[in-house]
Amino acid sequence: RTMGISPGWGWLLLLPVCQALTVPREVSGRAGERLSLRCWYPRGYENYNKYWCQGHSRVSCHKVVETAGQEAPQQHGRVSIQDNHIFCVVLLTMEDLSEEDAGSYWCGIERTGSDLMEPVTVRVVPG
Repeated sequence: RTMGISPGWGWLLLLPVCQALTVPREVSGRAGERLSLRCWYPRGYENYNKYWCQGHSRVSCHKVVETAGQEAPQQHGRVSIQDNHIFCVVLLTMEDLSEEDAGSYWCGIERTGSDLMEPVTVRVVPG
């Protein structure tokens, strides 16, 4: 019996943990279900405010939800965000997905100067 990583966390080994701001290019979910989306960020930004922003342009998108630098989950309506400082990953969860949720989102880190931001497209498949 090998003492490995507990089941469910093995995928962490496949990712560039704590190196660069990374999101999937595109994720899709089914209407009425829950969608989860992960955003990885570089070491050193643990206590910075992370947020998800909705809109086509990084300058005009509007913040959907933000962490305020905390690890505790923050919720706004059907959307929640949680930051894990050990693995440098931000988790976005959208409950009861609707077709209006589809479109462009940005994972952002607030910092002096221009924020670090990476885009991801959310597609919603009819339920």
